[in-house]
Amino acid sequence: MSTAIRVAGASRQRRAGIGLATPAALFFLIFWVVPFGYSVYLSFTSYDLASAPEWIGLDNYRRMLEAPQFWHSIRVTLVYVGGAVVPTMVLALLLAIPLSRPGRARAVLRSLIFIPAAIPLFAASMIWRVIYSTGGLADRIGEHTFGVQGWLTDPDVAMWSVLVMVIWKYLGLYVILFVAGLQALPQNVYEAAAIDGSRAVRTFFLVTLPQLKRTLLFVLVIAVTGAFNSFAPAYLLTQGGPARATEVFPLYLYNNAFSFSRMGFAAALALLLLVVLLALSIAQFRLIRDEEDR
Repeated sequence: MSTAIRVAGASRQRRAGIGLATPAALFFLIFWVVPFGYSVYLSFTSYDLASAPEWIGLDNYRRMLEAPQFWHSIRVTLVYVGGAVVPTMVLALLLAIPLSRPGRARAVLRSLIFIPAAIPLFAASMIWRVIYSTGGLADRIGEHTFGVQGWLTDPDVAMWSVLVMVIWKYLGLYVILFVAGLQALPQNVYEAAAIDGSRAVRTFFLVTLPQLKRTLLFVLVIAVTGAFNSFAPAYLLTQGGPARATEVFPLYLYNNAFSFSRMGFAAALALLLLVVLLALSIAQFRLIRDEEDR
């Protein structure tokens, strides 16, 4: 009798589990698996939204590799990733070290430096468009200091103008992540270093950085994948101009899909971007796992 009751209970639990999991599974199937499969199919077709998709095999991928604009967007993206990730992480770490110490004033400074990260990206971009506008604050400072005007209209300067806004926007987020990592470090190691007469710079490189590797790798994953997938800053500030100087890969994909109605070609670009981001994420998470195993 007890065996029958246990079997009946297990059966009810199984049905309940299936019932609870079904909505999530259906959501995943409808809104991820089906669109992803259809995108893969479109990447092998010629599709302009006006007519039915026409199967062309690997032509989209061949055209991608032969297009000068494709390689230009790759170069622009690499400049964007390097210019957004490296300075932001370095500045964030340098600011996080003093801000990680206890004190009411430092808590206020941490809150203030996080404000740009809390501002919606659209609003932040509009603020910087006003700053970079003709006769705006950037023009006034640049004319007298650097001899530069037209921050968003000069092909040699536009990318760096976008990067300044990106660094300003995300610096506070990385500072808070580094502060959390620094505050979690054991203090007895620093006390031992101080007893040994280690100076601040030596302590930073020999004590702080090795213990902060997990946080550094975590922030690196977020920063690199976010930069490779970044679309809004360049689109909202310059629309990829001038002369395609800020046309990063996601913006190149968007223009092909919605400006030129090359949906099949855009689907191939999107699949390539997915593969690149997946490879980067796997590589970086393996670094984190290897670090944890040591």
